[in-house]
Amino acid sequence: MDCPSCNVEMSDLEGDDQTLRKCGDCGGLWIDVADLNRVLLHNNLPGLESQGGKVDAEALTGQCPECQVDLVRVDGGDRQHPLHYDTCESCGGIFLESEFQDATDVKVAVEEIIVFFRHFGAKRKMAAL
Repeated sequence: MDCPSCNVEMSDLEGDDQTLRKCGDCGGLWIDVADLNRVLLHNNLPGLESQGGKVDAEALTGQCPECQVDLVRVDGGDRQHPLHYDTCESCGGIFLESEFQDATDVKVAVEEIIVFFRHFGAKRKMAAL
């Protein structure tokens, strides 16, 4: 599977419950939406559909490495932590760009994904208060 960002072959980071793919060049991560929701829910975070965010229809994001359809950019976070991820509208796969250079195994990658989505959903949480 090639990275949607730089077209380099991604390597598997395998764990007990999920397989993540990481680009050795840009550090981006690809995760299946079911695996992502499992990670989020097991860490007391809302599932992806409850994370909020706004689609950026103008963003050029590349193609899904699974389906070869255009990815869609979703923006979130707050002013101090503006974040985004790319998603495939066909298979639901999620690509997180360049945030994960330190993720050398699935455990570290999952911890970084949790931190990412804590910040990503911060704006939604503040609006609810």
